[in-house]
Amino acid sequence: MSSIVTFLDVIRHGEPEGGEVFRGRTDHRLTDNGRRQFQQRLERNPGDWQRVVSSPLSRCSESAERVAGQSGLPLHIDERWAEIDYGAWENVPIKQVMSAEQTHVRQLWEDPMNFCAPQGEPVGQLQARVLDGWAHILEQHAGQHTLIVTHGGVMRVLAQHLLSLAPEAMNRLGIPYAGMLRLRVDTDHENKHWTTMIGMDGTEL
Repeated sequence: MSSIVTFLDVIRHGEPEGGEVFRGRTDHRLTDNGRRQFQQRLERNPGDWQRVVSSPLSRCSESAERVAGQSGLPLHIDERWAEIDYGAWENVPIKQVMSAEQTHVRQLWEDPMNFCAPQGEPVGQLQARVLDGWAHILEQHAGQHTLIVTHGGVMRVLAQHLLSLAPEAMNRLGIPYAGMLRLRVDTDHENKHWTTMIGMDGTEL
């Protein structure tokens, strides 16, 4: 029996306002450059999408709404695709946090699955909700081509799980603003999934 083939293009938002901070749930809007980056990524990697899914944060939803509106596609805003909550580090300059909390920041790189910013969301919890969102798409939209507009942290925990990478390897994935992963999922008659990364565009735009 042949498998059901589902395609998913996962794209990070473009450059946001606010500078180099732990952004997480802070709802910064896109810069004009960020809008340009996202548009250029779509032009480099066009897809025959049938629906758009987006994080609710405006740096994602603005671009998702534009794509859906221009193409006449259904748009689903899903909280499960939002960025991690950095708690007390939210909207604080990265250099400031790295200077004040070197040991804690080091854990993010060396043991990411057990990391949690002060008063923030554990990485393991982030991954669990992202995978729940992923499973929902595979269940509800099998055999279709979905565009997902989301965040760098989300894309790293997703790729780590789907590609069976060592946890610390997720931080070696270069995902710039508007970076993209193109994934193919083959689902057999027993509802078992086999995921292949068939494309990755990490070119700086």
